[in-house]
Amino acid sequence: MSNLTTKITLIGLGKMGSALAGRILQGNFPLTVYNRTASKMEPLIAAGAHGAPTLKEAVHDADIIVTCLLDDNAVIETVNGAEGFLNALKPGAIHVGTSTILPATSKALTQLHADQQSIYLAANVLGVPKVAERGELTTFVAGDPAAIGICLPLFNCYSRNIVSVGSEPYQANVMKICSNYLLATAIEAFGELYTFAEKSGLKLDGLNKFFHSVYAHPAYQLYADKIRERSFDDVNFDLKGGAKDLNLFQKAFKEVQVIPDIANVIKNKFDIAVARGMENKDWSAITEITRMQAGLEED
Repeated sequence: MSNLTTKITLIGLGKMGSALAGRILQGNFPLTVYNRTASKMEPLIAAGAHGAPTLKEAVHDADIIVTCLLDDNAVIETVNGAEGFLNALKPGAIHVGTSTILPATSKALTQLHADQQSIYLAANVLGVPKVAERGELTTFVAGDPAAIGICLPLFNCYSRNIVSVGSEPYQANVMKICSNYLLATAIEAFGELYTFAEKSGLKLDGLNKFFHSVYAHPAYQLYADKIRERSFDDVNFDLKGGAKDLNLFQKAFKEVQVIPDIANVIKNKFDIAVARGMENKDWSAITEITRMQAGLEED
């Protein structure tokens, strides 16, 4: 199948989903979009996508269905709920899940699709929407190798790096949890160290340069700068979503009897930040709680 004949449907038009959809259109794929809030489809329809009124109509002739949804419940409801799309898929259709979900949820989706004679791939993306708009995400993908091969032109629309991490879809979800957990711990460390340096009379520019030298990945450098500048209203991933991820980390670790010590510490700061009305700021704004607890005044 070529780009011009492979029919793609994308479901979920938040910031990341909209960015992916824009890149897919630039890749010359026929694209159908669906979102519960129909107004979010309008810019993409104006750019050449077809807007579907229901989930079932969105997927009925699609070769590849991409979901970009908030959490496990949203994914399961969209796939297998009362209005879900599962039984409307044509045989052999490939569902590409990009959401950060539990490995157990991924296993359940794999079985649901196998029973329906369709295919599930987990293809988690690493990066923020601005990176997606440039086509520079990293995609962690796992599942049937032949299905992955079919989807490579799609992944290339929005990814600079495509990393196959296994033949079972849930393995990509494990990989995404590992990467997100590491980034969350780095954000906490940046916040603590900037606060310590500030209270100790050290100029923060030198510490920022040090972070850049130690953390070569652009995502870490982005957050080192964001926390240094305390620029939390420019949202890459909101604090409410970060709190959701922390809950997911704790559940995923518990399923394999590992104690997520760092997540347990950070989760308390997310709870405090949400209680202080910060849920719509960038998730790195939890570092403001570190400053507050250290007695530094908020601007």
